Amino acid sequence: MSDDALTFLSKDLGDYFTGTTTSNGNAGGTTFIDTALMAKVDDWINRECWDRITSGDANLEERKVSALDSTTGTITSLAHSVQIVSGVTYEIHRLFSASEKRIALQKAAKLAHPYIHNKVHNEAKRAGNWLKDGSLEKWTSTTALSFWTASATTLTQTSTAKLFMSGSYSCKLSGAAGYIGQSITNNDDLKYLRGKTVKLIGRGHSDTASSLRLAIHDGTTTTYSDYHPGNSAWDDESQTWYVTATIPQTATEVAFRVYHDNAAATDYVDDLRVTGPFYPKVYIADLNLPQNKPRFVGYFLYDKDQYEPIPLRNYEVDGDYLYFKSAIPTDYRLRIEGIGYLSFLKSGVESTAWDATIALEDPQMLILSAQAACWLYQGMILPNYGTGTTGDYAEGLQYWKAELADRISKYRMTLPPILTNWGL
Repeated sequence: MSDDALTFLSKDLGDYFTGTTTSNGNAGGTTFIDTALMAKVDDWINRECWDRITSGDANLEERKVSALDSTTGTITSLAHSVQIVSGVTYEIHRLFSASEKRIALQKAAKLAHPYIHNKVHNEAKRAGNWLKDGSLEKWTSTTALSFWTASATTLTQTSTAKLFMSGSYSCKLSGAAGYIGQSITNNDDLKYLRGKTVKLIGRGHSDTASSLRLAIHDGTTTTYSDYHPGNSAWDDESQTWYVTATIPQTATEVAFRVYHDNAAATDYVDDLRVTGPFYPKVYIADLNLPQNKPRFVGYFLYDKDQYEPIPLRNYEVDGDYLYFKSAIPTDYRLRIEGIGYLSFLKSGVESTAWDATIALEDPQMLILSAQAACWLYQGMILPNYGTGTTGDYAEGLQYWKAELADRISKYRMTLPPILTNWGL
């Protein structure tokens, strides 16, 4: 969770206090000392207080706080894993714990949709591409792609300027020789390519000749492309780097691979496409659109020198796919626009980590914060809570509901227009 978002919510709730210890606490980790707390009264610590250590060996530990001795500035809590020594930074949370606030912010990112949202503007997909995520945008971590399998080689999510061609990422291949591949195991629709002639196309960047190449594998035969020239530049879509093969009707496998053949090389690949018989759909579940419904779909006749796409109106969405109701030219780049759910991300992947961040700025943070406050106060008046005064929390909930409505009316994000779709 971004400390910025946590701090924003804490200040909004009037529940923000940070400090730095001035002396060593006891060896058992049940106390820490800050002379700045001598300005507080003992009952400043109530029965719902929690600390959160934000540096040192106990970093990010949270413990229930039971008492303050304002004569010395000593806080007593449940035991931390180590002694809290001098010079350690900490927080005190008097209404809700830091973890409760973290959960509330994660929930609020979705609950406040569509008033706050992620603007989806995707031009990484191609009409007629049989591959799932050919643009290599969907990662489960910075070293693992969602729809591709690595064999021996190391793959790394790359967003460095000039090292990706479409979308936000390319895939870096390095270390041991090997390949990344997509097969029927990753994408069941590839089985329909048995008995068909197909072409595997991609964009490549390599610093070494005889390292980067493409391949089509049918379980018995592997058909390779020429090698990328290894000139530390993206290829110019020369046909020599592509590979075409006819997959036998009896093929035991249908797989498309990118080989990294030289362990000393550094290779990058992006914008992979498999074309052949017309593929009447495109996978869009990775765009984070509500119910996978876009607000605009169009295609480009040319990759260059055309700013505005031609609108597509004759399509429908079913499950994870957008289906074309009539054929459109294969391998044309699409533009898909809409509004997605906001999430806290770390390295481009949704995360609950403390240092995950959200793409939201003030004043829209005011909406996220108010929605999180509503979630927190709602939880405290549920029957399973045996502490606190539920009446006070009910009043707090009513206040934050009104505050949320006011902030939405003032600061909600503008929704993009919807293109009329004749296919629905």
